[in-house]
Amino acid sequence: MKILHTISGMSAKSGGTSSSTYELIKGLQSTNIVADILSFAPEVGDKLIGNEVFIKTVPRSKYFISNAYKKALENSNYQLFHANGIWEYTELISAKTARRKKIPFVISPHGMLYPQALTVSKYKKQLFLKLFLMYDLNKSAAVHATCMEEMQHLRDLGIKSSIAIIPNSVSIPEKVSTSTPDKLRIGYLGRVHPRKNIERLLYVWDKLNLKKMDIELIIIGDCDTQYMNFLKVEKEKLNLKNVVFTGFLSGEAKEKALLSLSYIVVPSDFENFGMIIPEALIKGIPVVASKGTPWEELNTHQCGWWVDNDIDTLATTIETAIHLPEEKRIAMGKRGQELVKNNYSVEVVAKKMIQLYEWILSGGEKPEFVYVL
Repeated sequence: MKILHTISGMSAKSGGTSSSTYELIKGLQSTNIVADILSFAPEVGDKLIGNEVFIKTVPRSKYFISNAYKKALENSNYQLFHANGIWEYTELISAKTARRKKIPFVISPHGMLYPQALTVSKYKKQLFLKLFLMYDLNKSAAVHATCMEEMQHLRDLGIKSSIAIIPNSVSIPEKVSTSTPDKLRIGYLGRVHPRKNIERLLYVWDKLNLKKMDIELIIIGDCDTQYMNFLKVEKEKLNLKNVVFTGFLSGEAKEKALLSLSYIVVPSDFENFGMIIPEALIKGIPVVASKGTPWEELNTHQCGWWVDNDIDTLATTIETAIHLPEEKRIAMGKRGQELVKNNYSVEVVAKKMIQLYEWILSGGEKPEFVYVL
């Protein structure tokens, strides 16, 4: 079986879509499947997320259309294309080329069709949907969603294709490093972008009046310069001395920062998956996540809190967390590790994706996680 995943970027700063695709391909590579990624090369000052030979790149185009990307697809010899992300030339040309070559294609929207996401550049997206994207989605062999909620949003939009619900995966090393903070630290890790609602953490910090406690709020990440400046101004206005902005971290620096945290908070209004949640859980870090994420398992597996993300609720929850005895925090962390190992490991997720590909290419019994109208 030969599969090509297509995506606009596979750089270290590309975000969750790139990291989840990267982890999936590593899982597929560990089987007898040939699975590659085709991406644009990183921008100047950035680098690829990994150096594996399965990451193929073409020069980044100054324009929406890329002849180099198109030519790479046309000259390829794969049985199936799997497009990651939408609103990009890479999805459009992947679907178009697959139809011309008469091979099936799969599309993973990665949460980009949630109602909240569609309100950003609303009219451009409505036009794009009408002219191109809905046709591609409904001609696909399957659309990949990461949770039931995402599938419902896809159906509400009018997508008739089969939908496979397969979560994103997390790479679990043989020896798992576990969080052992030397002091209380609450963290945020991810893109620093307005839709992430990071300012709520500053307002919670102020509301709880934690200035005199030996505790820190660590904001790990970068992206939107204007929003980052806004957050720093808010920090100064509120006179918050124990709030640290680390900027973008990767590799050992990111690992060290993660392991220094007692808890991670995800306050965004919506996430189709939220890669940082299982990444934190596998390190034994309990998570506070908003009900805009599909992570009710934090409550059912008692490894964190799945709560409303208004300031009062977040404040109450974080106050509970910081006063939790350390042995209970550690126990929550261990339950989180078991949840990820059993449900979100690369091996478990890759096995499901292979089942999907085999069903598309060879037919047979429909996998139970595939929903057909």
